Amino acid sequence: MNTTRTARATRTKIAASIAALAAGSLMLTACSGSSDNESSDNANKLDGTYYVKDVNGTSELGQLVVEGNTVSHHEYTCDGVYEKPGVTSTGEFNKDQSQIIWTVAGEDSRNKRTGSESISTSGKSISISGSVYVRDTSGAGKALLDAFKAKCGK
Repeated sequence: MNTTRTARATRTKIAASIAALAAGSLMLTACSGSSDNESSDNANKLDGTYYVKDVNGTSELGQLVVEGNTVSHHEYTCDGVYEKPGVTSTGEFNKDQSQIIWTVAGEDSRNKRTGSESISTSGKSISISGSVYVRDTSGAGKALLDAFKAKCGK
């Protein structure tokens, strides 16, 4: 009888240990999910439209549109700014948002947006390979867009 009680007690302890490990595993899984949310939240903070003057020497205005982890890059000349961009590329941020990986290059042969490019960000700008794109709602962004519109006579 004593052996039976010991075996039952041992099985009960093992079952309790397994249950505790399973609960701990679920808690760790739930906690690890927050890093994905943080990455998503960081991307959302960057959401918006940004501009740069004389991008790549191919156009008069560069526009970067960020929606979550997706990035679209458009290049405009005075003739195309109100209809369609002369050059368009799309890409995504890498996991830590230190690079943009260009997934679809524009058809224009002047397009230099291929592979991946290093970036740095602040609340009002995104720097891509040395070019600083300013948020359209910032003073610098509004001034840049207004100057482009004035130059193009629109």
